[in-house]
Amino acid sequence: MKYGYLRPVEINDTCTVQCQKTQNYTDKLLEEKHAEAKKRIVLDELLHTTLKPNDTLYVTDLCILADSTRQLLDILDLLEKQHISLYVINLNQALTGNTHQNFHTHLKYLTQFQSDVVKFRTRLGIEKYVREGKSPGRPKRNDKNLKDAIEMYMSKQYTLDEIKAKTNISRATLYRHLDR
Repeated sequence: MKYGYLRPVEINDTCTVQCQKTQNYTDKLLEEKHAEAKKRIVLDELLHTTLKPNDTLYVTDLCILADSTRQLLDILDLLEKQHISLYVINLNQALTGNTHQNFHTHLKYLTQFQSDVVKFRTRLGIEKYVREGKSPGRPKRNDKNLKDAIEMYMSKQYTLDEIKAKTNISRATLYRHLDR
């Protein structure tokens, strides 16, 4: 069976245009009512219940199907395992058989590349931060405020709320340092 999946992500085509393009190829259209990344109920049911081996799924663009390369890779893996074809109308490309494997392989490399770039940029940022004489991580508490908070606590004259208001030291931080 041939299914079309629509979603109101209007980057290239409106939902009306998606519908017009997709209905030429499909037996049944399924439409998500929102463009949010979460709670894609129609897509989840389509992927896990409706589609059967040898079915074909039609979308106008890959961004209709997935919100990230990681999600697209997961969906392609699922389709491949279930022997379901994917056809992207605006690319005029069937992502099945050898083409699918080739695209799938490239997508895996692209996903790994994106992950490596993020790690690299993060490391460069931390190194630059350290070169500027700053220390990475959460800033240390002001020792004077902490000392004052401990003294106030030990004097038994202040409530924890008063100590926090005067020293800006939280209850958890105070107790953590009292245990030392």
